[in-house]
Amino acid sequence: MKRRDFLVMAAAGAALTGRAAEVAKERTTAVQKTPGGGDPRMRGPFPILSTPYLEDGAVDFESLGKGAAFVADSGCPGVIWCQSNDAVDLLTFEEKVKGVEACARAMEGKNAMLTFGCNGTIESMAKEAEAVEQIAAKYPKTNIAVISRPPDDGKTQDDIKAYYERLASIIKRPAIIQTYVNNTCPAPTVQLLIDLAKRYPKTFGYIKEESEGNRANERMIQEVAAKPIMHTVFSAWGGWQWLYQSRRCGSEGLVTERCAYAPLLAYIWRQMEDRDKKGTLTQAYALYRLLIDQRGMPGGLRGYSLYYFQRQGVFKTTVSRQYLKAKQGEQGTTAVGDNKKWKLEKLYLTDLQKAELDECYDDMLRFVREN
Repeated sequence: MKRRDFLVMAAAGAALTGRAAEVAKERTTAVQKTPGGGDPRMRGPFPILSTPYLEDGAVDFESLGKGAAFVADSGCPGVIWCQSNDAVDLLTFEEKVKGVEACARAMEGKNAMLTFGCNGTIESMAKEAEAVEQIAAKYPKTNIAVISRPPDDGKTQDDIKAYYERLASIIKRPAIIQTYVNNTCPAPTVQLLIDLAKRYPKTFGYIKEESEGNRANERMIQEVAAKPIMHTVFSAWGGWQWLYQSRRCGSEGLVTERCAYAPLLAYIWRQMEDRDKKGTLTQAYALYRLLIDQRGMPGGLRGYSLYYFQRQGVFKTTVSRQYLKAKQGEQGTTAVGDNKKWKLEKLYLTDLQKAELDECYDDMLRFVREN
């Protein structure tokens, strides 16, 4: 390249940079969010809290309560437990009940919606829902909701309908319906979700839409179009496409096991609500994707997030219960065979990995603080 050509290119680049600096970003072209007609607290990022364990594999209930409070104090309007595989499958009923109470106690007086998972077969789901109601009565200063995935043994839409009708007969609070459970039970149809919301408007109408591929986006648009019968549609998928689904499909929150990044999730939500008035939404979302996509480091839904919780003084260990036989996937692990048998695993990171993770997390905290 000749020196003259280089200077011409440099001048053009400077001109473009200057032009970009002169033009303030207009507010996002996101779809307008019409009122959903439900509980106004059931919107925004609802991170799923990872279950903390002691070195011997026992549930660390003290850290569990601290984790719930951490998410709420970070500004997220909701926090969920126990909904991920490491909680739904690998905890006993007694451990779940004790954990629900530990979280309810820790969240007294906080604004966030403490949301408990009620799952399994129709009978196990009902048993868990009844326990939630009993504990909610003991802690009237804690805002409590539930989340429920379709029945583990469901085969038809009628099975799913009966399952959620049973849930509605027990609980006295909002319930998020998760659209995916396994490869054998179908997702509830959009029409079934609408019908349930019509029949039980104070309970249903809140959806965690996580169907596979672009089908989720298509369903989300249909669900949002059914407002105010439908109230809130949450994104999923770990936040992948959250920005797209919020701005183009109308989602109004996120359900994901990415609770270590609660300060940034809360910041992103505030910018979404303000239609990106500051012009920082793309940058914030890109930072979030960087934080959760450190390929090559111990991953999955827990992974190095446990290190962040330990670093923040929320968890005592980086121990996990893991399926005895497990298949590792992009969004976590699934059991191969018996999903009740487990072994202990501990997260190990090199000093170089810790240094990189520390810098990324500190950059996140600094970004949130300065913006």
